[in-house]
Amino acid sequence: MNALLNWDIPFDRMERLDLSGMEVQAVEKEGVRAWRLLFTQRPRDRAKAGPAVQGARPLPMEATEGLYRAEGLPPLALGEGRVRFGGLTLSLWGLPHLEALPLLRLLSDGVPYPLLALRFPLGAAHYYGLGERTGGLARRGGRFWNFTMDQPPRPGRDPLYLASPLLVRLEGDEALGLLLDESHPSLFDLGHAHPAEGRVAVASPHLDFYVLAGSLLEVVRGLTLLTGRPAMPPLWALGYHQCRYSYADSQAVREVVEAFKAHDLPLEAVWLDIHHMEGYKVFTLSPHRFPDFRALSEELAGEGVRLVPIVDPGVKVEEGYRVFEEGKRRGVFLLDDRDELLVGGVWPRRAVWPDFSREGPRAFWAEEVRRFAEENGFAGIWNDMNEPAVLELGGAESPDKALPLTARQGEKSHLEARNLYALGMAEATYQGLAALGRRPFILTRSGFPGIQRYAFVWTGDNESRHEDMALSVPMLLSLGLSGVPFAGADVGGFGQDATPELLLRWTWLGALYPFFRNHSALGTRRQEPYAFGEPWTSRMREALRFRYRLLPYLYSLAREAHEEGLPLWRPLFAYWPGEMAAFREDEFLLGEGLLAAPLLHQGEGVREVYLPPGTWWDFWAGCRVAGPALEQALGPLPLYLKEGAAIPLTEPTYPTRTARWPRLGFRVALGPAIRGRVYEDEGEGFAPGAWSELKGAFDGKRLVLAFEDRSGHPREGVWAEVLGVAPPVKGQGVLYREGRLLLDLGPGEAFAEWA
Repeated sequence: MNALLNWDIPFDRMERLDLSGMEVQAVEKEGVRAWRLLFTQRPRDRAKAGPAVQGARPLPMEATEGLYRAEGLPPLALGEGRVRFGGLTLSLWGLPHLEALPLLRLLSDGVPYPLLALRFPLGAAHYYGLGERTGGLARRGGRFWNFTMDQPPRPGRDPLYLASPLLVRLEGDEALGLLLDESHPSLFDLGHAHPAEGRVAVASPHLDFYVLAGSLLEVVRGLTLLTGRPAMPPLWALGYHQCRYSYADSQAVREVVEAFKAHDLPLEAVWLDIHHMEGYKVFTLSPHRFPDFRALSEELAGEGVRLVPIVDPGVKVEEGYRVFEEGKRRGVFLLDDRDELLVGGVWPRRAVWPDFSREGPRAFWAEEVRRFAEENGFAGIWNDMNEPAVLELGGAESPDKALPLTARQGEKSHLEARNLYALGMAEATYQGLAALGRRPFILTRSGFPGIQRYAFVWTGDNESRHEDMALSVPMLLSLGLSGVPFAGADVGGFGQDATPELLLRWTWLGALYPFFRNHSALGTRRQEPYAFGEPWTSRMREALRFRYRLLPYLYSLAREAHEEGLPLWRPLFAYWPGEMAAFREDEFLLGEGLLAAPLLHQGEGVREVYLPPGTWWDFWAGCRVAGPALEQALGPLPLYLKEGAAIPLTEPTYPTRTARWPRLGFRVALGPAIRGRVYEDEGEGFAPGAWSELKGAFDGKRLVLAFEDRSGHPREGVWAEVLGVAPPVKGQGVLYREGRLLLDLGPGEAFAEWA
């Protein structure tokens, strides 16, 4: 694997290929339309489907002298050895067989070109996407591999855990999306080798890609829905989670839960790392550390606390171990290139791995997940080491932590199927949890486009450093632009020792993460929110309670991600592409209406905040600021509401029970047109929910608000809150106190007037 990743691909020895064999299709899925282009060298590959895009239907199209047209799509031109689409001009190249690495020659079935490439002028555009990466949000000038690898996020390291061959091109307010639907290893060189040229190479006998156009968010939505609608999470998944490597026995788990309760700190779930297992055997529990696990699970469930175990794919080779014996009998495990059982080492020193590329092993794994979760009362599953990571091969340390690329996965080699391993594991895990009749919740470290159909993603083994906290902002933004709306980083840092200041700042930032989990490593200082005592515990509590105030907004954004494919976190340039100052990586929008500018540097008490054009309202103080502007903001978490935004909030109650909010409030930023909405359902299961809407207007003297409640459940109160205004001279349903205006929307409407 390292030989491939360290290979300096000889682009200068590639041959330009004729496009007459390129198949062009117009396709539609989930209301998204795109062009698909497929180049093949073997007859059997002409029927290729997926792996990322599944279920797209062909559309009628017209082709005249190389110009392709279809309703709802910009035209695509194919001619003179080039593909032209919007501002993108692509040419197709192939590396001759004798120039390729021996591994590629061995596994390419003797095709003339074992490696294919697209080349294109970069122009003046910006480039984004490609999933989780270090080094910031912008991709221009970089060189990025898509090949899943057990490599923590450190500056300069590439690739990381997740493969994401999706690229977004932005020029002005026009965006193009390119999805390389190939599981083989791929390289995106965006001006690294040549400053004016982009190169996309894939070690495959075929090249299958999709292009689509629109605004930036339209393209992101399209790429997300093409690869699969994000699963709607249960409400509790959006709460606060606590993890450590490891809470190693029942007493340790109880002590954590009791400490959270004693300090009045919210807690949705405790996570169990590898020490819950008996001898590192997946789907087992240690009878010594957890002698009566079901009783523990039921006890905590009574307090509203869930348990989530880690499940790695490596299955211990042990005679009499049911999972191994049954899996071997059913032929579910990976084979080497001699068709013999492939044995390596991970936490168990002798292990085998299921072949998730086949339906049979996925069904086997789903059965094990269902049984394990049902018997022990687990609420979700944590998939780790699923690149897959390997620690030993042949009795020696594996230098690249990977299985041999010549291993067999059904009809595929591991070279072709490796990037799909975590996706197949997540699909099987999802099926197992869905069989229990509730919304599955899965967290994964690795993945491929489509992983959002099944799982949340976290960014892996970061460290307790301000630099790692700051790095999480562009990483999560990039995951959102790459079709993964639900993601998070380990709050406080996984490795090294956290300080109270770092943990507090990271907890405030984590309160806005789509996935909010504190996680620390074996041998590091404890970093639960109460670990540093007062005054830090009270300050942590404030951040955690703010998360629970935000739950109506976060849950509504989660529903929007599920319905529309839009990310929860959005870069400023998604809405202000003409503003150069908006191309920054230390601020972001949560949804469309709330701008966040977290404090990311050690000792920083005040920071400069860029506010884009328009009117903005300080979330905390209610001060109005006209943008574009640079504002000096104080901690702990500078937030600004966009003019006309109405953000749904609630009182912080925990643990979560239902996503139907008895007491619902909207924080309103005055503007000529005001709009907010909230999605409510049971927070679990599959019963339908409903969107309720707040609409209104403010003309400078009169504020009118109306709330249309479609939830169908009783309320204790619905109100709108406006900060930083003078007392009104008259109104209906109005209460004013010290610069804070409340309007009672229980009757449906309210107004306030000023002289």
